[in-house]
Amino acid sequence: MITMRESKKFAFDVSITFISSIISTILGFCITIILGRYLGADSLGLYRMSSTVLWMLKLAAAIGIPAAIVKYVAEVKDDRKKLSEVVSSALITSLISGMGFMGIFYFLSPLFAHLFKMSELSPLLKIVALVFPFTLVGGILLAMFNGLRYMKIHSVAMVFQSVLLILFTVILFMNGFGVRGAVAAIVISAAGDCALLLWFSRHVFALTLRNYWNTTKKLITFGFQIFGATIINQINYQADTVLIGYFLTAADVGQYAIAVGLSRFFWLIPNAIQTITYPATSEYWTKNNQKALQKIIDKSMKYSTCILFPMGILVGVFAPDIISFIFGDGFSDAILPLRILIIGTVIQGSTIRAIGSSLAGVGRPDISLKLVLVSATTNIVLNVLLIPHYGIIGAAFTTTCSLLLNTLLGLFFIVKILDVKIDYLWNGKMGGITMIMMVLMYLGWHVFFWKLLILGLYILAMYTILLTREDRTYFTELIKDVISYMR
Repeated sequence: MITMRESKKFAFDVSITFISSIISTILGFCITIILGRYLGADSLGLYRMSSTVLWMLKLAAAIGIPAAIVKYVAEVKDDRKKLSEVVSSALITSLISGMGFMGIFYFLSPLFAHLFKMSELSPLLKIVALVFPFTLVGGILLAMFNGLRYMKIHSVAMVFQSVLLILFTVILFMNGFGVRGAVAAIVISAAGDCALLLWFSRHVFALTLRNYWNTTKKLITFGFQIFGATIINQINYQADTVLIGYFLTAADVGQYAIAVGLSRFFWLIPNAIQTITYPATSEYWTKNNQKALQKIIDKSMKYSTCILFPMGILVGVFAPDIISFIFGDGFSDAILPLRILIIGTVIQGSTIRAIGSSLAGVGRPDISLKLVLVSATTNIVLNVLLIPHYGIIGAAFTTTCSLLLNTLLGLFFIVKILDVKIDYLWNGKMGGITMIMMVLMYLGWHVFFWKLLILGLYILAMYTILLTREDRTYFTELIKDVISYMR
């Protein structure tokens, strides 16, 4: 069973990870605002396509080793000799892979530009190709600190890279480099973050070639299954953007990037929770601590739901005002896609996203691979059918359907394999309260303050009806701990 000390550490790790995630995301989103406001949808679309192609190939270069590092480091963290073997093998392999992919990406950049019919894309991809060695090595070290649950260092590194990214983007932008400067800042920030992580890790492990081949084989065997699931998952999440770029224009990619960027803010909290549940699940499963596992799964979903549903409703209702305030009047086409995407991102974020890595944590990454394969296939087929006829609205609808399918399948297998229970009564109450709130809000849809009042009552109802006294006390203590840490 989870002790009070372990419970507080879990909550504190989640809170610190969330804080760093939201800071990093906000800083990264500032780049979208800068490019959208001052360079327009075309330049924003080019930047989005550059980063999308980079992230897809970066996943291929990493072949799932960072995810394997989190699992194996969590298991051997008390044995420095084995820890050094695992981390050293991963670092050497990732450096070799990074150098190879840097050359491949550089020389294939004209091919990508031709494929998406964007001639301006080629020089941007040649710049961003330099990032591979830095981002792969940095990813291994970040995963190591995740596995050790040194979340303060993990969080500092995340924020540091985001600060460098926005800082150099602004500097280069102000000196007239435009979108090329924004892409160059990706490389500079990755190199700086890699250097910081190397400094932090200097006393954590010792670089060694001992058992290199056997350890590397183990990492790749496990990591390749994670890689398969991750790459297909990213294809699932990026297919809409890629196919919009293929069928439509850079301006359409820019409009859609606004909707996607805002909708995925809702994943910050569940992603922070998942960062901790992954190594924790691996540890509890190894120790056969079923009660602790059940509590993590149950609380992670309930707390995510109570936070994300009000946030999603708030952004969905006031989407026109939010987009106009942040980006101006030139991105009104992003409003409806945003509202459609919120349905999928909020529901998935409230359920499967916070605990999705649990399957890999208990040694079943093959299930995750099968799940994302089904949802990605559905996503791609529907995108090909709908985007040419319905544009970015069709892409948003397709992505939401894919997310909901992935959620249903994921919950089924987590319950079955981990032998945990879902609190259906609690979820029924949540659904009922939400439906009542939506009806009341619709009755006064054109009155601004009425919508705010109903949303406030909705939050109050969740707080008093769905959260127990223990939960409310827990949140209060957690907030105090976070405020104390930030001071």
